[in-house]
Formats: sequence, C-alpha cells, structure tokens
Amino acid sequence: MSNLDKRILVVDDEKDFRELLVKRLNRKNYFASGANSGEKALEFLAKEVFDLALIDLRMPGMDGLELLSRIRESQPEMEVVVLTGHGSTESAVEAMKRGAYDYLTKPADLTELQVLLDKAMEKVVLKRRNLGLSAALERENVGRYHGMLGTSVKMEKLRQLIRKVADSSSPVLVEGESGTGKELVSRALHFESKRGDAPFIVVDCSALPEQLLESELFGYEKGAFTGAQTAKPGLVEMADGGSLFLDELGELAIGLQAKLLRFLESGEFRRVGDNRLRRVQVRAIAATNRNLAQEVETGNFREDLFYRLNVLRIKVPPLRERKEDIPLLTNFYLKRNFPDKELTGEALQALMNHEFPGNVRELFNLLERGALLSDSNLITPQDLFSGSDRKTPGQALTLAQVEKEHIQKILDAYHWNKTKAAQILDISLRNLYRKIETYDLKPDG
Repeated sequence: MSNLDKRILVVDDEKDFRELLVKRLNRKNYFASGANSGEKALEFLAKEVFDLALIDLRMPGMDGLELLSRIRESQPEMEVVVLTGHGSTESAVEAMKRGAYDYLTKPADLTELQVLLDKAMEKVVLKRRNLGLSAALERENVGRYHGMLGTSVKMEKLRQLIRKVADSSSPVLVEGESGTGKELVSRALHFESKRGDAPFIVVDCSALPEQLLESELFGYEKGAFTGAQTAKPGLVEMADGGSLFLDELGELAIGLQAKLLRFLESGEFRRVGDNRLRRVQVRAIAATNRNLAQEVETGNFREDLFYRLNVLRIKVPPLRERKEDIPLLTNFYLKRNFPDKELTGEALQALMNHEFPGNVRELFNLLERGALLSDSNLITPQDLFSGSDRKTPGQALTLAQVEKEHIQKILDAYHWNKTKAAQILDISLRNLYRKIETYDLKPDG
C-alpha cells in the first residue's frame, strides 16, 4: 500500500481545523477528505472505502461514538482515531472499548497526530493481510482456524486445545520459537471465547523501556511526568472485559514484573501519578520464545509470576515438526502475494528438506526472495536460497542470519526508508532501529 493508496476521512464540525488537517495530510501524499458531520461522513462511507477515520467525539447531530459504531458495522477493517476537546477521558475510554484505535485531546499537536495516524495505518495494512488470508483459505476450502494454516496432526491437536481452554478465565502461557505464530494462537484463544466481542489488547513487552511501558500498561494522570498534559488510560483499562496479550513476556523488565504480578492476582492497579486503585476484569495471555523456567533459575524472571501465568500452557509446534503443512502454506502465500509464480518440484523438495529455524516467517521470507529473484514464473531452488550463507538447500540458517538478511533486503528495496521498511516488516520503528544497530546494517550492505 503506497501513501497515495491510503485514504483518510477527517470528520470534525470545526471547519478551520478540519481543512487544515486535510491539507496537511494531502501534502504528506495521503488522500484525505473532510466531512463536517457524522451524517456527511456516512455519505462518504457509502460511496468510498477508507482506510482510516479521524473523528471528533462532540459534534451536533450524530456524535462521534455513534459514528464510530456505524463505522465498525459498515467497514470493520478501518481504524478510527478519536478526538475529544473537553479534557475528559470517560468518553475516550468508551470509544476505545467500542473499537477505536486511540484518541487525542484537542487541540491536538499535528506532529503527534500524524505519528498516531501512521501507526494506525500500519494496523490497517496488517488487518487487510489477515482478511486476504481468510478469504484465500475460504476459497480453497483448506484447514483454517482464526488465521492459522495447517492440516497436520499437530495443528489439529493445537486447535482442539485452544477450543478446550478458550472460555476459561485462567491465564495462558503460549510458548514457541520465533515465527511459529504465537500471536495467532493468542488471538484464536480470544476470538474463540465468550470474550470474542470484547477488546483484544496487545502489549509488546520488548518495544519500550520499563518507565514508558509502565505508563503504557497502567496509564497515567495529568502531570505525572513531563509531557503528560492530559490523563490517559492504560492498555489494561482498554482490555477491560476482554484479553490482554503480553507479547515477548520474557523481555519484561524485572522491576515491572512485580507490578504485573499484583495486577494479575487482584485485577487492581494504579495509574502512574495516581493513588486511586482501579479494577478491571481481563484474561491474561502471555507469549514468549524463551524458556521461562530456565529464566527463573538464572534470576531473570520472577518465579511467582511464572507460576501465576503457567496455569495453562500451550506449546506452538515449530514448522520442522509439521512439514506436511509446507505445501499448503507455500500455495497460500504465493497465491496471495505472487499469483503468477509457482515453485518447481525441485524447489518444493528443497523447502521440505530445510529445517526452518525461523519457522513460518522464514518460509514466507524465502518465498518472497524466490519470487523477486526468479526470471520467469517458475521459482527454482537457486532463487530461494540465492544470496544467503547457505551452500546447499539442506544446510540450515540460524534465525539471526535469516532475520538479518531479510531486514537488509527490505531496507535496500525501499531505499532505507525506515518507516516504510518497519511497516513491511510488521515491527515498530523503534524495534527496527534496534535491529539495525544489533546487526550493524548499512545501506547497500
């Protein structure tokens, strides 16, 4: 999706602000339209498909909350950012519970707003990829379960376990190597349960330092720290009634682990800068590629938190243990992304012989590379493994090698536009900068 493909609908009854924002977004190569009311916005939505809407909560006639509900019904793949100009977080929290991506208080800083819109747009791209996945699977009538592909015995056992524990309120620990699909399993646990219509909130424990993660997790009050100009609810409040997905839990700072434990045991927490106790009801789903039992032994993870989360454990099988799913995964990926490409028999056999330390993510990366390098509609083993450290198709790459090569390729392909590369890689910009430093990546490397 190029910038010119990104369509934003700005809905605000304040003419000057609306027109200023539309002009600014269009200068940034987005395609922005403005509507002065909720009713007018619905007219736009009936005629066009938008990627994102920015709506004011307080408007004459149809207010922002009602418009948000109508948008979720008519175009559920859209993301909505709401604006409130009255310093009250109650309506904003209600909007988040109804499915808004985030909110800002007016008068909004335009730079901060654009950063937020860019993040919301990244989520739209991911949603549409997932929608494409579902549609393709339905057409092919193959094994599909909340985005999880596979007809192997191990995948069927995984589905059975998810169905069995989905409605429990007990915490779940999802373990598996990188690239196995732990977030897909976690989403399946949520959407298969009676909480399926409630929020599914993702907390990336590796993306932010401890101080920032605490305020993101539990929220903060106005004046709690420099830059906290308004109060803001945390992710645990957004997840009330639903599921809180703690991704990369093994990366959580030891100091924050104690606060998380207290919250999981009681459902109570305090916003940063506030002494008042708040309570929510959420189900915790944690995912990690680390062996937390070993992390406990080395002192990197709290034993009491480990046992609190380890009530139900789900192990996601690596791809090398379900190789019979490789043809299905390959067929799906190529039809979705490169419909004019197909593997030669030798290329498919090379994939079947590979151990895939990077799992499904590595498989898709190899297929992307092969499709881009092939000179015809046929992808050969040489196309798949060209430019890697591998000497033969049977020799395994380390996960770090796979990740380093793929990130370098994407950065070079997009001329080191890091924002675009992070979007393509489905990681945060902060995470991308960290990986560039870790792998010492350089242009035309």
